[in-house]
Amino acid sequence: MKFSKSELDIIYQYAAPTKAETLAGMKEIVPVIKDLLTKAIVENAIRKLEKIPEPECSRFVAATKARFLAERDNSIRQRLAAAKAQEPILQGHDLSGKERFHPETRHMITLEVQKQCFVGFKGERFRFFLSDEGYRNAKRSEQEGEIKIKSHAAVVAGKLYPDKKSRQQER
Repeated sequence: MKFSKSELDIIYQYAAPTKAETLAGMKEIVPVIKDLLTKAIVENAIRKLEKIPEPECSRFVAATKARFLAERDNSIRQRLAAAKAQEPILQGHDLSGKERFHPETRHMITLEVQKQCFVGFKGERFRFFLSDEGYRNAKRSEQEGEIKIKSHAAVVAGKLYPDKKSRQQER
């Protein structure tokens, strides 16, 4: 028996362990559905499920639910993988590295190299935990156009205090 995508979607939403429970859930919503097309889809799905004998029907409902869940999970995984692929790799100090906890560390910056220099090649991104002097050097490199500081956080005893963006930067 053929089910449309819309009918399978309804079956997935009302899937229960047994045929009787699945049908009861679907029949319960029919009187309150206002949209005529949705009502017809639900009624068709009910009629088709009623024609399938019990053990086979329960397996079909379970398989339909499992397929929808797998598709959803795969979709989420694909979107996460695509987002990671677009995100440039962050090099430099690890977020939980020992540099963060040195007594002289006062700043954490993430930067992007604008032109090849002592830090790296154009387009590379780094995270560094720096002393006051190191931060002054980074600001100087930014003024010279070698790097662009993307974010900054003050560091006190390893705890990060990110800078708040000014209203002009947000615009």
